[in-house]
This record gives sequence, C-alpha cells and structure tokens, in this order.
Amino acid sequence: MKTKAIIFDMDGVLIDSEPLWRKAEIETFAKVGLSFTDDMCMQTMGMRTSEVIEYWYKITPWTGKSIKELENELLQRVTQLIIEEGDTMKGVEFSLNYFKEKGFRIALASSSAMTLIEAVLNKLQIKKYFEIVESAEFLDYGKPHPEIFIKTAKNLGIHANECLVIEDSFNGVLAAKSARMRVVAIPDEESRNEDKFVIADHILNDLEQIKELVFE
Repeated sequence: MKTKAIIFDMDGVLIDSEPLWRKAEIETFAKVGLSFTDDMCMQTMGMRTSEVIEYWYKITPWTGKSIKELENELLQRVTQLIIEEGDTMKGVEFSLNYFKEKGFRIALASSSAMTLIEAVLNKLQIKKYFEIVESAEFLDYGKPHPEIFIKTAKNLGIHANECLVIEDSFNGVLAAKSARMRVVAIPDEESRNEDKFVIADHILNDLEQIKELVFE
C-alpha cells in the first residue's frame, strides 16, 4: 500500500535520551542496592518504565522501596536529565519538514510516559509537527507488543500497511513489524551491526538519510 503516515518513536530517534535513561536507571537502582551496568540497561531498551522496574524486580527482588515508588523516582530522574542535558538527534528538524512538505501525516508513538513526552516535545519545540501523540503508558501492553502502533494507526484513521515507523530499538522494530507496518531502524552505534535488525525494511545512520529512501 501507499505510505500515508510516518510514525516516530521518541527516545533515541528524536532526542538523544538513551544514555540519559541508562544513567537514570543506574542511579535509581543503586538506591535499592542493585549494581547496574550499561549492558543491563540495554536489555530493557524500548520498554515502558513500569516494565523495566518489574522486569528487574523479578530477576533481583529488593526491599525498602515499592515497585511504584522506584518507577516514579526513575521517571522523575530521567525527565530531569532530559530537560537539563538532552540533545536533539541529527536530522530531526530536516526529517519533520521533509515529511510535512511531502504531505505525509506525522504521529508520535512512544513507550515513555506522557509527562515525559510533553517535556521532550516542549524542549525540542516540535509539538506542532505531530497530528497524533500516543504513549504506551496506560495500554495493556508495551513494545514489543504492537498495540501502540495499532492504536496510532486507528486514531489516524488509516490502515497499518499505510504507515512507516521510525525506531531505534529492536523492541520497537519488532512491535512495528508485528503491526504489519514498514520500519526504518536507526540503531545507536553500539547496536547498528547486530544481525537482529535485518527485520527492518531499512537501516539508516541518522534521520538525514531519510532523503535517500523512495516512498511509493
């Protein structure tokens, strides 16, 4: 089908927040005695904040703070770091203007909480570009389940096959493919050569390379 809409992920696509997520996770889990590494943080990349906390609680239970308390502390810390230190990813403004000029409808579908999404959109001053903004925060399932992408397409009023998703994490790519959407993967440098990303329709280094793709 002809592509009618572009659905952006947020973290690692619009804003360089993944290193800040890792920093926040390491700091937050240290409060309950867990020694976290960057590799451990990568295991839950693309998942909702609540799912990250629950995932590690099942593997290494802790005491002193509830799951909800730690979730709130992690969200507050990463929001603070993004506001203070977050940088725009290369090609964001170019790609948004590129798709707008070509008449594509533009949406955002993120695993992050809506409060964090609003903070990022305000910081980058790009809210005006998005017709639909969706968070997986209160959905039944987060990525890699396709629910958020299915809901976004439904709210746009178009078929899933008419959507192109831009993602950086494998969980996001898998969710989009499961929703039967085309996917552009822009993994970070640490993950770019991983074989699992071959399921994406295209693999790019940054958003400026969007101009090299052909949209039917």
